[in-house]
Amino acid sequence: MSNAFVFDGVVSCAMSVHKRKTKRGVVYDVRWREGQKNKGRTFDTRADAVAFEAEQRRRQRLGAHAPGEPSTMPLGDWLERWFTTEGVAWEATTRRTRAHLVDKWIIPWLGDVALRDIGRSAVREFRAEIVRAGSPPVNTNNVTRVLSAALGAAEDEGLIPANPCRRLGRVRTEEAKRRHHAPEVVHAIAQAMDDPRDQVAVAILYWAGLRPGELCALEWGDVNEGFISVTGSVQGGKRRPVKTAQPRAVPIEPPLAAALTALRGRNDGGGDLVIPAPRGGYLDWHNWTARIWRRARERVGSDAIPAEMRHSCASRWIMEGHDVLTVASWLGHHPSVTLRNYAHLMATSPAPAARSAPLGVALPGAPVSHRVPPPGQRS
Repeated sequence: MSNAFVFDGVVSCAMSVHKRKTKRGVVYDVRWREGQKNKGRTFDTRADAVAFEAEQRRRQRLGAHAPGEPSTMPLGDWLERWFTTEGVAWEATTRRTRAHLVDKWIIPWLGDVALRDIGRSAVREFRAEIVRAGSPPVNTNNVTRVLSAALGAAEDEGLIPANPCRRLGRVRTEEAKRRHHAPEVVHAIAQAMDDPRDQVAVAILYWAGLRPGELCALEWGDVNEGFISVTGSVQGGKRRPVKTAQPRAVPIEPPLAAALTALRGRNDGGGDLVIPAPRGGYLDWHNWTARIWRRARERVGSDAIPAEMRHSCASRWIMEGHDVLTVASWLGHHPSVTLRNYAHLMATSPAPAARSAPLGVALPGAPVSHRVPPPGQRS
């Protein structure tokens, strides 16, 4: 049986099914041509041969849009290709994080497995294995998310029919315990640091509640009389808008004011950044945490982490009686986030009191403005 078909007025291919006798019995050959190459495949039954021929003709009609056979490409090879083709569009931090998770958790277990063999059950088994190997729940969810992104890209390329990680669900995680630390503890950690700039960095985190990226982006021009203008954040070594894309004003409390005044007085060629890297430029937060913070806390026997400084600051503001709207504006939060995180402290905090607020910072109970006033302008 011979078949030639026409699509949009063009002869696309010619296929044929031939009956052939062999020592084992009768077989059926399907022959066709792709470009300049002759192709063929043998079947035991005529029905299978005809069905295959029909499928091949359908695929050639669809061209590049035809669904492909699940690929035998090893996952490791696909991940390398995925990083090469799509990684150029990722942020540097995203690329670095994904590379770490792939190298440590995905390649050792699935690197040699063909894409077509990674089904739903294989993914579940992989996840269970890395948990048994010591992967914490949060890390396990991050690994699964990266694997899902890679397999989703493979699905888009037609290498697999569907992403086996889709709707897999997350591993349950315990809610992180938020701790707030007394000023004496934080002061001890800061005093265990040798460089005054590092000590001021701790003071900014604790007394102003800035995020790490906001600390790294802080410039002396942002330090005004009574308040700090938070206008940028450093991510991946580049300055970007703050997390909410909305600048804000944060009060400078007396302990922080004293630390900033002392540091400004000895700002010998440090440039515009308040806390620059030792050799200039933006501070590498992860390096600073590992090299400076951990060493200092070990000296004083503390297990505090930098992220708890912002939480400590927010807790202190709530316990001092500042209302939710005011604290939310200082933190750069939506009020609902602040309420969810700190409602348990409000029952024991004093009633909000009308007190003098730093320039540009809303009084407790007053309407909150997210506009950052320019230096020298009085509200």
